Amino acid sequence: MGCAASVHASDSSQCKDPKHKDYDNTIRAVTEQSRKESEEPPQKQPEKKELRFGPVKLLQEISRVLLVFPVEDGQSEAFLWACRKGGFACSIANSLDNAMDTLDKRKHHIVVIDMRLAVYSIGEQIVRKIRSRPSLASVVTLAVCPAIPRWCEEPSVRPYLDMGFNRRFLENHDRGACLNEIVMMDSGEVSTGLKLSVANTLFQLLEESRDSFDITDIDGICSYVNPSFEKLAGFKSIDMIGKSTDTLLNEEKTGQGLIETMQRCKAEGKVWEGVVVHNRKGQDPISVEMKVMPVFDAEGNNLPSHFVTCRLELNPTLCRSCLNKNQFNSTTRRMSNGRVRTESSNTSINSISVNNTSRRLSKQVDAPIIKILTMLRSIQDTSPQQLPAQLIENVMAMLRSSELYNPGSNSLTEDPEALGFMDGLMEGRGTRPSVTGDTILSHRESTVAFNNTALMQSLPTLIKENLTKREDWDYDIFELERLSSHRPLFYLGFDILVEFGILNNFKVEETTLRNWLGLIESSYRSSNTYHNSTHAADVLQASAYFCRSQCMENFLDPTDFLALLIASICHDIDHPGRTNAFLCNVSHELAIMYNDSAVLESHHSATTFKVTCQSSEAKNVNIFQNLEPETFKMIRKSIISMILATDMTQHFEHYNKFLAVNLKCGSSEDGEESINQPPVSQENKSLILRMAIKCADISNPSRSISLARGWAHRIVLEYRDQIAEEKSRKLPQSLPPFDDIPKSQVLFVHLFARDLLSAYYDFLEFGHLTDQLNETFEYWDSFNEENPYPHALTLSSNST
Repeated sequence: MGCAASVHASDSSQCKDPKHKDYDNTIRAVTEQSRKESEEPPQKQPEKKELRFGPVKLLQEISRVLLVFPVEDGQSEAFLWACRKGGFACSIANSLDNAMDTLDKRKHHIVVIDMRLAVYSIGEQIVRKIRSRPSLASVVTLAVCPAIPRWCEEPSVRPYLDMGFNRRFLENHDRGACLNEIVMMDSGEVSTGLKLSVANTLFQLLEESRDSFDITDIDGICSYVNPSFEKLAGFKSIDMIGKSTDTLLNEEKTGQGLIETMQRCKAEGKVWEGVVVHNRKGQDPISVEMKVMPVFDAEGNNLPSHFVTCRLELNPTLCRSCLNKNQFNSTTRRMSNGRVRTESSNTSINSISVNNTSRRLSKQVDAPIIKILTMLRSIQDTSPQQLPAQLIENVMAMLRSSELYNPGSNSLTEDPEALGFMDGLMEGRGTRPSVTGDTILSHRESTVAFNNTALMQSLPTLIKENLTKREDWDYDIFELERLSSHRPLFYLGFDILVEFGILNNFKVEETTLRNWLGLIESSYRSSNTYHNSTHAADVLQASAYFCRSQCMENFLDPTDFLALLIASICHDIDHPGRTNAFLCNVSHELAIMYNDSAVLESHHSATTFKVTCQSSEAKNVNIFQNLEPETFKMIRKSIISMILATDMTQHFEHYNKFLAVNLKCGSSEDGEESINQPPVSQENKSLILRMAIKCADISNPSRSISLARGWAHRIVLEYRDQIAEEKSRKLPQSLPPFDDIPKSQVLFVHLFARDLLSAYYDFLEFGHLTDQLNETFEYWDSFNEENPYPHALTLSSNST
């Protein structure tokens, strides 16, 4: 405020100090200088003077000063002389109304108000009036106060500041003091106010910008976010200001190395630009092009005072229902760094309802292949000629192939021996044997058929009643676990496999099937709280539920169904209750055997066929022994493919592949037959099966709340057991602490489950499962510090 600097003596006797020997000489010199200055003509200022505000060039006009003195005296005359001497335009008012009328008619930069005792109340009214008007917010006000006797302690300036004054001036009739005060205000507060008005203009520009901007200090603490930031991140400004913006970065998906590089550039005061994965409140993470720019408070200063960050959302990829309609126009623009960014005029991501899954955007993962297909589809839809559109369709068909880099043996040679040689080297690629005729009889057996089996007739009543509900999505597998004394896979597996015709289609005896199921279930470790035979039975029940859909029957044959069900039964066989990362960190024999790649999934698939085909009792348990060699080979390949697909490191690859293929159940939304439907190739069948087992494997969040809660408790108990072992063995911690069960479920749904499950449920036309997914998610998301999670972490059948 500079108030203390405005204290001056009214005469030489007030500040005389006898200790100063040259005091009298100094006073005479100052008096002589003042006399000479008073005789000089008034200064003529330029109409406008130049100011610099960072890169902005400003022109400041001559300041206008309003003197408000009810009674003219020596003080008012001193200020009037100072204004004329300094070249400032000056006006005089002697009342409240006169002062406000003058301010309304002409803009003034400085207002000097007489606040000496006789007119104190009038001056207070004037300054409060000024501060009440937004149009006068930049006006600098000066209170002229009574002089302070030298024997009195100087009073506080707080009352004047509270009224609205910017500065205080102690009564002093010295003209030079008045001139200095006016000059200081002109160069200080008035110039600063002009700069702040420009800053306000820039902030208004940021408020209207479609791009996301935020301002942070050197510690990353946020001081400003614009509305576009709020839309992008899902956080309101009140949620972000005063907090670190570093929490918005998804460290796992962005990569620690990239984050460290960004922090290093910030520490060095350099601009950093790159693509990161951005967390959002209540929504899935998205890919964001981010540019961090340092701001220096002085030229030549190597340490920035603030950072301005621009965040541009990369082009969201439309889901398959959008790809088949002209609902968007794709454009590209070249950034300043030469990169090309694709933009879409489609509805923004924030306006899409979670429940409207048929038109959801792929917000979590924007794989390059999806972007390419999106752009090609846009070109195809807008092409006026048939030939280019057909060529693009052929290109898209090639891109959808899983063997993008395999030229195909037929394209290289037609020689039979050469083809045989290539097929032998390339893992026996060939056509799938026919599964029609006597090989496969039917998709599903009648209810009478499997109810007449010996096992079904000998079942306890309670188990039999439980199994009658197996076709319900909310089937209680925990109840079957309790009723069967922890043998749910044996009973449910037999029931479902017989339902889907394994006895006839595989020509397998009932006794062999029972022996096989018993051996498989015994190979699961009952000590695991999650990865046990109950989990396998739950995945089996979900896969069977999918198989009963009309959509699956349109694409798959009975062999595919049985391969999926068998893969579901065996997909976690002999699971040690530890993750792949843990096994690799301890150099487990399985990690060494499988080269740290898909360790558990490789072990599960290998164990499945080792137990089934190579055990000492293979003749009594091998359910594949009566199949034709070629049929067994294809079923084995399919089962292995599905079990390996449960590796979460391949999660996004399978998901994006499924979106790229753009499969539909067979009819469009308006009921007409769909067009441009890819052929039901073996490759597409394999993709449907892999997606089925993946969705079944992580379907817990789309179950009823009681079932979802039970599975959440079990997985947390198993993971915490691993964390405890990692700590005791001083191993790298490969899992988060899972202290907050609801939060862990919310994150899992956001990062993995929602997009995958919703896309597949849309394909199956199972909208009710998507609704259940959203309902269960809202349940987990409802808990917070004010509404804590009320359930104890226990392992019980009813999960309560």
